[in-house]
Amino acid sequence: MIKAFRYIIYLGIGAVLSLVVLDLLYPLDTQRLYKPQSKLIYDRSHKLQNIDLSEDGFLRIPLVSNQINEDIEDTLLSYEDRYFYYHFGVNPISIIRALWFNLRNKRVIGASTITMQLARMMHHKPRTIRNKLIEIFMAFQLEYYYDKKTILTLYLNNAPYGGNIEGFASASFSYFDTDIDSLSLAQIAYLVSIPKNPNKNRPKYRDRVQKLKDRVLDRLYKYDYISSDRYNRTKREYVSAQKRDLPQEIAHLTNKIKSQGEVNTTIDFTIQQKLQRLIKDRIEVTKEFKIYNGAGIVIDNESMEILAYVGSQSFEDRLHNGQIDGVSSIFSPGSTLKPFIYAKALQKGLITPLQKLYDVPLNIAGYSPINYSKHFIGEVTAQEALQLSLNIPAVELDILLKKDSLYELLKLAKISSINHPKEYYGSALTLGGCGISLINLAELFASLANAGVYQKSSFLLNKPSSYKKRLLTPQSSYLISQILSNAPRQRYNGSWEYMRDIPKIAFKTGTSAHAKDLLSVGYNPQYTVAIWYGNFNGTKSQKSPKSDKHITGLEIASPTLHEIFKYLQTTQWFKRPKGIIKKQICQDAIEIGECKSYIEDDTIIGVQKEKPCKLLRPEVLIKLLKQGTIKSISDLSSHRCYEVWKRYKPVITIPIDKKKYIQNRLVPKQFRKTPLQC
Repeated sequence: MIKAFRYIIYLGIGAVLSLVVLDLLYPLDTQRLYKPQSKLIYDRSHKLQNIDLSEDGFLRIPLVSNQINEDIEDTLLSYEDRYFYYHFGVNPISIIRALWFNLRNKRVIGASTITMQLARMMHHKPRTIRNKLIEIFMAFQLEYYYDKKTILTLYLNNAPYGGNIEGFASASFSYFDTDIDSLSLAQIAYLVSIPKNPNKNRPKYRDRVQKLKDRVLDRLYKYDYISSDRYNRTKREYVSAQKRDLPQEIAHLTNKIKSQGEVNTTIDFTIQQKLQRLIKDRIEVTKEFKIYNGAGIVIDNESMEILAYVGSQSFEDRLHNGQIDGVSSIFSPGSTLKPFIYAKALQKGLITPLQKLYDVPLNIAGYSPINYSKHFIGEVTAQEALQLSLNIPAVELDILLKKDSLYELLKLAKISSINHPKEYYGSALTLGGCGISLINLAELFASLANAGVYQKSSFLLNKPSSYKKRLLTPQSSYLISQILSNAPRQRYNGSWEYMRDIPKIAFKTGTSAHAKDLLSVGYNPQYTVAIWYGNFNGTKSQKSPKSDKHITGLEIASPTLHEIFKYLQTTQWFKRPKGIIKKQICQDAIEIGECKSYIEDDTIIGVQKEKPCKLLRPEVLIKLLKQGTIKSISDLSSHRCYEVWKRYKPVITIPIDKKKYIQNRLVPKQFRKTPLQC
């Protein structure tokens, strides 16, 4: 007896040692238990808005152990493994019973525990005696490394539920459109039955659903897991299950998120829906001009959280490249960057809002910018020049800013698309001769709303801004906001109807060459909104049949901007910061002797007014002569800039300095002449 007992002990020790050695030789591949998850995107109120399949093409929504309620556990154990908490991965009694039954019957029954089934899910190998032995060994490993609750959770997360659906929570969402906390006992019973034969038991075969549910309930009742009253009530419950489409509400933003599992975003879905609908409806109007797409973004200025992110008018519109993300794509900003030049000029003392500037022709080494209207206004205040989006004053101010120009501001804001030296862009940068994304444009305008402090926006909930930098002073930001909010009514013509009854906002529009990109960006203390319309394939819009002119960002994009602000309904406006005073300034374009025109204007305390001599370039002096402000250059002999001005040479615009001209000798001589333009 003692000798037999010793043999049993030695046998047990030998078995344990063998398992230890085998475990060292064939360690458990735990990676197979934690497969790639689906991407679940929630809005700020934790409502599920988008699901992307896992990287290997499965719907996998994981659950955690505390989500397994008593009904789920009891139903699973009664149906699959009643002695789960009493064995160490293998139930020898079940194996003996299964062997005895299978030898005597044509029908075959299994003896796999939940742990053994989990081991099989890790590899999905054919059911052979060799693989069954490997499965048993892996079951021992699982029981050694994990507690029972974890094994139960891993089983529910890896169980097959038909097609590409894996996991109990995935099946709950796909077949019942609900999370597991809301499942009824009848629904749980049906779900527990599916992994036995996933492709046969899934809802594709609806006549089986009630039978499978009842079969599981019978076992629940038989083994005293539920009362007779609850059993009868649940048996009568009809289970309606069908595979549902995955939600794809914020698909463009989802594509930007690389992590798997649950992601909580800052999106306010009511604002998201409204903006999406406005853009989609507007496309019905813009189709007349061969414009088929639009994009938009709404940012909360205080938190820099993105509340709405619409990448295109429809993600499903493959004909017009709707899957391209218009919020992150690079477009020409048109004239939308001009406010930042004026803000810098205010800070440097080059201008005050009512200071006179001259909109007259300008030539920069062969480059001659012109206004959208093709006309020059002449004398104009800085405020009017910005409101009318005149090109010459903006270009000239940017040149006078030197090393404090628009280029340096964009580099300070870390706009990644500005990736060439300053000389590469030249003065064309002022007029949109660069690329920028809609999201970066919105962030720049949000800095005006945030008293000159630039921050990167975020679409992840409770994630602070990754970059923060002061670009402008609170005073210049406020003055620019005032200018952009008070543009004259006649500027808007047909767009005025959309501006009625909306909260006060500051906004700027932009139109790129050939009206390819049509933009409108606006803000108030609470929100910043940026809107773009155009075509992702780069084709230009068609001219208006009524006027035979290209349409503009003002006509196309601004109505959407005003409609979304009307929906947001905020009435706050910026408080006037300290450091701005009303002061008498001389508004004369050129001061000769006593000032002829004084005016009260907003000035920034501590900013010394500058009037560089180059501000009155040859073309401006000619304008002053033509309009009779001065009679001759000698009238300026007492001016501090006289020595500079009298050295002005004729401006030769053609041929362009330092450029090489090549003539074709086969062309007749009379056509090979180079014009001289001065």
